[in-house]
This record gives sequence, structure tokens and C-alpha cells, in this order.
Amino acid sequence: MKKIIYHVIKYPLIVIFIKTPFINILKKRFKYHRFRKKNIIWFLLDTLFQREYFNKLKNKEEIRELTNSTLIDGEGKKWAEYYYNNHFQTLDELKKRRIGIISLNDASPMFERMINYIKSNKLSDDKNTYIVQLGSSSGRDLEFFLKIFPKLNYISTDVNDKILNFQKEKYSFPNLKYFKCYAEDIDKCINHFKISDKNLILFSNGSLQYVNPFFLKEFFSKIKNFKNLNLFISEPVSLLFIDNLNLISDNRSTISFSHRYDKYAKNSNFTIIENQVIRPYSMDDKKHGRTGHFDLHLMS
Repeated sequence: MKKIIYHVIKYPLIVIFIKTPFINILKKRFKYHRFRKKNIIWFLLDTLFQREYFNKLKNKEEIRELTNSTLIDGEGKKWAEYYYNNHFQTLDELKKRRIGIISLNDASPMFERMINYIKSNKLSDDKNTYIVQLGSSSGRDLEFFLKIFPKLNYISTDVNDKILNFQKEKYSFPNLKYFKCYAEDIDKCINHFKISDKNLILFSNGSLQYVNPFFLKEFFSKIKNFKNLNLFISEPVSLLFIDNLNLISDNRSTISFSHRYDKYAKNSNFTIIENQVIRPYSMDDKKHGRTGHFDLHLMS
């Protein structure tokens, strides 16, 4: 019903709210999208801003400005705190937790796959191996691997100072470093720490979904220049997008996108080791039934 109402009245709303200074109201709400309250009126206006303004932006600076606004004024730290308090601690806990109709481990096999990769390649004690997380938020993912492989090197990256400061207050591992950067600037992080010739294990757990297609293409073009690099990805994706659309990327919700990460990888000549879309929810699940997980492992 909401969607029908939206399509009936969207054109006059565009004239009123997109073509006038009233758009600043919607920009402010966009900033607080994770925790804002909704009713049918705000649903219509938020949808209007998303579809008729944000999704149609071509200016990279404005895209970046709006996306960054969703993490300032403590919004990013709130999200980091949420994940910190609700994160699994061990592989056993990962296997016991459920998400939809399967275990969290089966829904996000990236964690166990990374463990197996490190062990099978005998890297557990390798001081030349660096694990770098893209968009680390709470830092719990890195802590998970640190407890299993305490001799490896770790780098936490995020785009927000308050998020990184939150982590610095929580962790004191001497082999955990921090670097502020966007995904497409990960080369700056690698060059900063002078590790371009090391064994690089990059991973993203739900963070690359927030990278706009403009920047995701740049990210893949950057990392293909590094040898001995492995990238592990576990990202939510719209199953409607996977099953019905031929696009390489499409907006999923607010600042989140569905991407065909394998296509980006192939376009940059990576070797794909694992590539699958996992369907953790029953199609009868009205809230999550159309959400899948894109699982990918590639190497340069």
C-alpha cells in the first residue's frame, strides 16, 4: 500500500521537497537513517529522497558528503557499540548462533574460511602476514582473529575517527594498528605501513555494501596492483537483484548497495577461489526473505 501511494503522489512531492530548500529537511533525516522513527508520511518522504535524489547523484563529492554524514555526531559510534555488544566471541559460538534457517557460520563462512586458509598455508606464525579489515566498526572481527592467531599483524581501517577511537579504548594489542581511509584508498594504508610486499589478507564483513559503485570499481582497480593479496568478502545482497537484474550494482536501502562482487573482480582480472550467494532465510520471512549473503574469496 505504501508503494502504491508513493507512486501516485511522487511527482508533486518532487516539486515540493526535491526542487526547493525543503530538501535540507530530508538530508538531515538521511543523516540519522539508522535510528530515525518512521510513519507512513516519513516513509514516503524518505523514499522520495532516496530514489529521486540520492540514487541519481553523479557528483562523487556530494555522494561522499551525504554518506559521511550518516556517521558523524556519534552515529557511527552508536553502530560500533551495537556490534561490540552483540558480536560472537568464538568459532563455536559462531557455529551455534542461528540466522534465519541456518547457522551464522554457514551464513557467513568467511570467518572459518580465513582460519582454514591461514592454517593450510602455514601462516599462523608468519610475521610477514597482515590481516586488514575494510570498515572495521566495532573491531570485534579483528579481535576474533587476534585470539586465534596472536602472532600475526592486524590493521583496522574505517572512515570515521570516533569509530577508530572507540576501538582504541577497547583494545590494547601491540600488533593491532589503525588507519583512517575509505575502501578505495586502501592503497594509502598499505603504503603507509610499507607492507606492499607482504602477505596481505583483506576482508570485509558487511562494509563494502556501503561503498558506492563509483568507488567500488576504483577499489578493485587499486588492490589488483598488489601481489600476494587475498580478499575475503561477506556482504548482504538483495536476492531480487541477484535473481532478476543484470546490473553490476543497485541501491539496496539508504546508503547500502547490492553488488556483484565477482563481476568487479573479473573485470580487474582477479582469480576467484570461492564465489556463492547464500540464502539464509526462508522466503516466508517477510522481513529478511529477500536478503542473501554474497560470499567471495579472490586472490591477485
